[in-house]
Amino acid sequence: MLLCSVFTLAQKIDGNTISNVYSVPNVKAEDLFSKLHFAVALIYQDANQVIKYSDSKKRMLLKATALVPVLDAYKLMNPNDTSLSDYIDYRHNYTLIIDVKDGKYRTELRYQDGSYTDAQLIEYKLPFPAKMDFTPTDLEAVLKKAEKDMSQEYYMMTSRKKKEIYIQSQPRVIKEYQQTLIDYAILFFQSLYKEVLKGVAPEDW
Repeated sequence: MLLCSVFTLAQKIDGNTISNVYSVPNVKAEDLFSKLHFAVALIYQDANQVIKYSDSKKRMLLKATALVPVLDAYKLMNPNDTSLSDYIDYRHNYTLIIDVKDGKYRTELRYQDGSYTDAQLIEYKLPFPAKMDFTPTDLEAVLKKAEKDMSQEYYMMTSRKKKEIYIQSQPRVIKEYQQTLIDYAILFFQSLYKEVLKGVAPEDW
């Protein structure tokens, strides 16, 4: 991680998008692109399925899916309910764009909103978007939505205390969620970069 951070030139987060620029000195764009293509093939089980565009010189576009663990607010409401898990893995489709220049490349990952399908094949969507930079205004909107959800007839028999736990847990859930999205992307970027560096300086054999 330290090595990767040394060669990170820039990081940017904008809503559902996170990007990093990495330095690979003294490597021409075409050679660097080849090394990145090889690194992608190593990371994904079937690179041909995820690579949707490649111009063989400077740009590659991939589409894949990430399982992102999200803190379950209903478990916080009902801590003794053993049928509930602390976290639920929500499926996030994402697009990864890799742009290459001489001596450096940029990775940009764009998340789609998360969804979860239970054992009965019922799909649930996260009550907030796949963002990594929630603002106080965003959080206020999420809290109002949680209050509205808890006022529905479905929760009529739910105690006021549990409803309040659900509502007040939303900032915590979102804080962990956006950090998890960031962490997933950074770890992926670093794994890719690590493989690229191996290709730049291969071991003797």
